[in-house]
Amino acid sequence: MGSAPLRNNFVVIDEIEQTIAESFHKTADSEVLASLGEIGALVVTDRPIKEVVERTLRNIARLFGIAEMLLQVRDETLIPVLWWTTYGIPRERAEMILQNVTADYHPQELIDDTLTEKFRVSANAYYIPAEEWLKILDEDPFADHPAYYSRPEYVRTQRRSPDEWHEADMYKFAIRDSSGGLLASLELDRSVDRKLLSKEAIQTVEMFTQLLGVALEKTRNHLAPERPTSRFIQRSDMLEDVLKIASSIVSEHDLKKLSHSILSSVSSLFGFGKVSLVVFDDAEMVFKWMALFGYPESAEKSTRNRTIPTDVIMEDLSMSKSIGKSGHFTMREEVSSRSASYFVEDLGPVPPEGLPPRKKGEFRRGDFLAFPLRDSNGRVVGVIYPTEPKDGRIPDQETIETMEIFTSLAEVALENARLTHERENALRVSSQRTEQLSRILDLVTSMMYVRDLDQMLDSILKTLARLLGIKRMVLGVKHQAEGVYKMHAVYGYSARAAEAIKKFPYTINQVDAILESVGPRPSVAQARWWKKVGRLTYYMPVESQETILPEELPYYPDPDLLRRPRMGKGYWHELDYMDTLVVDKNGVPIAYLELLKPRDDRIPDAETIEIIEIFASMAGIAIENAMLFQEHVDSRRDSQLYTDVLSHDIKNFNQAILGYLDLLRMKTKSPETSGLIDKIAEQVMNTSWLASNVRTMSRVTFGDVEFAETDIGAVLLECERSVTQYYPGRKIVLKHDIQPGVYFTLADELIREMFVNILTNAVKYDSHEPLEIDVSVETKLKGNRKYWLVSLADRGRGIPDDLKGVIFDRFSKAAKKRGSGLGLHIVMTLAKRYGGSAWVEDRVPGDFSQGAVFKVELPAV
Repeated sequence: MGSAPLRNNFVVIDEIEQTIAESFHKTADSEVLASLGEIGALVVTDRPIKEVVERTLRNIARLFGIAEMLLQVRDETLIPVLWWTTYGIPRERAEMILQNVTADYHPQELIDDTLTEKFRVSANAYYIPAEEWLKILDEDPFADHPAYYSRPEYVRTQRRSPDEWHEADMYKFAIRDSSGGLLASLELDRSVDRKLLSKEAIQTVEMFTQLLGVALEKTRNHLAPERPTSRFIQRSDMLEDVLKIASSIVSEHDLKKLSHSILSSVSSLFGFGKVSLVVFDDAEMVFKWMALFGYPESAEKSTRNRTIPTDVIMEDLSMSKSIGKSGHFTMREEVSSRSASYFVEDLGPVPPEGLPPRKKGEFRRGDFLAFPLRDSNGRVVGVIYPTEPKDGRIPDQETIETMEIFTSLAEVALENARLTHERENALRVSSQRTEQLSRILDLVTSMMYVRDLDQMLDSILKTLARLLGIKRMVLGVKHQAEGVYKMHAVYGYSARAAEAIKKFPYTINQVDAILESVGPRPSVAQARWWKKVGRLTYYMPVESQETILPEELPYYPDPDLLRRPRMGKGYWHELDYMDTLVVDKNGVPIAYLELLKPRDDRIPDAETIEIIEIFASMAGIAIENAMLFQEHVDSRRDSQLYTDVLSHDIKNFNQAILGYLDLLRMKTKSPETSGLIDKIAEQVMNTSWLASNVRTMSRVTFGDVEFAETDIGAVLLECERSVTQYYPGRKIVLKHDIQPGVYFTLADELIREMFVNILTNAVKYDSHEPLEIDVSVETKLKGNRKYWLVSLADRGRGIPDDLKGVIFDRFSKAAKKRGSGLGLHIVMTLAKRYGGSAWVEDRVPGDFSQGAVFKVELPAV
């Protein structure tokens, strides 16, 4: 057990694993503070850095059961003194690790890829699970070596449990100086119990690494030269300027302003005549020009809509062109003709005899530097291209390093601006989504009952235009009987153009053919092919169209735009159109929504198309509801017609029968025959009442409700005359003191049927002669509302208590009840229709056999 250098800056600390395991079980819970104090004392007394490192690693191993560790110093000032330190790794493996890292098989980028936000578990701690580590190695297999593992054969095996420390798992701790700069990284590769560390353990190890950071920073300060050179002072001044400018740009959140600020700073600080910035467009997966500095205005216009393939940018950032940690330099001679075609300015071809010999350090026209900008995941999201330095020289290494510092700060500024932009976009999208949902709910509510279809379709197009900024669109509805689609809604056109558009229909075959297939369709004259871009949305670019019919010219209010070429990829041409088919529940087209002019003259994206399809579906619901409503109206009209005709004819037939019965009664002398004639006449009257009730029920169910101020007294007096006329053989006496012009309510003409049914019911079930019915109207108050209570009391057989609640039900028939069961149901239905109610009581309380009192309560006006 001990430590020995393989060379003076590579230290191997041997340790027996069993000793670590025993100390771990004994001291894990009791000596953390004492150990921290011990390391702190070593730092304060300026003990040699190797001693501090060794004591720190031994304490971490003993307290947390760590079997193997690797410490790599990253600071260039410290590397000559201490570069790599291994702990717990046998000497033979340590020698192999030394050979691997000194042969540059362990690239710096590989280490940087692990110290990212993706793997962060604490402020300066990172956990890289085996599954992710192996993905990284798959990209650079030579970076790995079996010596890094105690059991290499287990590296590619599956994890046995969630808390297992897999052979390829590792923890990394970033060791930083007081300004946050990275001094070193400590890697924990294995624990003795092969269990992952707890959060508390990770945070405690961080305390030890912080002390190591203090020790390393003190050592670095001792190694720094005492008197800086004039060159050093000059570089310090430049760094100070860089930091001042960087601090100002970091607070800028406008991407355009920030981009121009960064480029102008590169130009002023480092003396470049021209600087450009390209950024990655996630939507199109290409790079685009974001900003130019020092170029003519014509160059800015020419690059505005140009894109650069990703592989061209990556060629500029290839390892062969690297001149620093992140800087790259490309000479004009190395630029391929393909890459040159994406330059801001045309440099022209290289002469056949080649370019003249290059002077030492010369920076020619066509040469350029490239500094990549990466996001928090290490992905290249932009590149700064400085060119044409004012002194015509390739920058020296120190200037390149300073530029790299500046671009790393620019990375942070651009990332902050991008995140701010994304957050603002997210808020804006959230607000738009809320508005869209609100609009959709409003439309859904209004579509539940569609009376005017064209008005509803106009409302759908207007709402869609407000939400998505669509400038022009139409909506056509299928008219199956005529074999065409007619335009029912037009948006974004003048009244004259809209009228012309509505006059020109398209055949059903022309529109429905779109749904049958995607591709060449000779049956559709206007388009040779189209592209499916949504569930039921099809895009017809101008390139697919053959001719424009004269009748279609009103669709295009600006004819001059028809002859212009498309502005570029993703741009909408004036002759483009996009159809979203509207289908019924069986998938059959019933309409289509056609977009003719989007808001920003760009081809709509998938999200916009999805919203259009939602509104198209709503239009389908509106159309189907309107069709159902019209069918209902037609059915109701037919039903009322049939009912009126049937009721009228039955009454005419019954009147003729009653006439013949009267003649027969006059000729007969037999009392028995007269009795039979009376019974026949009663049944004929019942048939008339049934026809009348059916007609009344039809009008109640299907008729439009139009109430007017109605005189209840006048209605009751009219009902009295009608009932006595219907039953000429009965002596009917209505006892009352009712006068017209006193009792008023809101009702229609069917109120008469309500009271006639009650009076007829009394006649049917009272055999007394004379037949007496008491009628009264009295005032009743409910809260602040006044009601009229109409009572009609007979002296018939009465209604038992168990039937009082059901006699008003439709088709309900009490025992020995005559008729269809509709009469009293009509009474209750009409009473509720007028905002009142109806019920029945005993005329003599407690004795139903003494007759019934029907009561109707109606609001007074």
